[in-house]
Amino acid sequence: MKFIVFIMLFVSFLLSTPNALARWNDCDGKMLATSNPSDIIEEYNNRVTVYIPIKVQVSDSLLDCADEIWVEDVYYYSMVFSGPTQDKYAKLYDSQFKKIKVRNGIWRSELTERSTQMWARLRHYSLFPAGAYTGHVIVSVVKNNEVIEQQYIDLTYYSEPQVSISLSNSSKGKVSGDSGNYHIDLGELKNNMRFNWGIKILSNSSYDIVVDSEYNGLRHETNTQALIEYSIKFDNSQISSSERLYRSYNFYPGVKNKWYGFEFKLGNVELMPAGTYQDNLSLTVYPR
Repeated sequence: MKFIVFIMLFVSFLLSTPNALARWNDCDGKMLATSNPSDIIEEYNNRVTVYIPIKVQVSDSLLDCADEIWVEDVYYYSMVFSGPTQDKYAKLYDSQFKKIKVRNGIWRSELTERSTQMWARLRHYSLFPAGAYTGHVIVSVVKNNEVIEQQYIDLTYYSEPQVSISLSNSSKGKVSGDSGNYHIDLGELKNNMRFNWGIKILSNSSYDIVVDSEYNGLRHETNTQALIEYSIKFDNSQISSSERLYRSYNFYPGVKNKWYGFEFKLGNVELMPAGTYQDNLSLTVYPR
């Protein structure tokens, strides 16, 4: 009789738990974690901010049983992006750009929807040095702190070569205009008169500069045959208005903010027809 009672109790235990076992076995749905570079958001204010997308999609069966999404770096305790000059450290944000809490190197977000959008945020004090920034993370779907599904994904941001040209502070009282279009009023033209001004170039890569005159000198507004030549001195190189200046600037990957000075020196203006003279001088910067 004792042996029979033992068997009956054992069978009764098995019959009391089938639903719990079934729910655990059903937690085997599908998960897909992606990061589309075309969805990257860039913001340019006092410093550059980049949001790199992480999208996690789960099947209905996985949504019904799992409770959290975990994101962690593959190699490090923090979320690290290797870059052309230095490593950058990212923080994780939710779809509303609110910071997701991190604990023991794991960012944890509740699983409440079939599709969950997150953003890895990178920041730099200025332009990002040109080149690729790459991170490697593990995305997991979790139930009661147990990993159900897991996927490794690469996060990539490519910083394009960029330049920004602005008027130097010392020139703002003498030169009008902004955003790369400037106007200089030389006033009454005199022999050998000089005019000095400067610009600042901010770049995240090496670049080439070309200085070129449209009319090869100051041209009369109506008498196009009347031309006053002048010389241009730029960054210790001097050319006449009829020539083109080409300079190449190479530097190690990074960000450089450099000041360049211009000097205009007029030639002989005696016996030139009265009137207004004008030239369109272009300074073009080609990042590379």
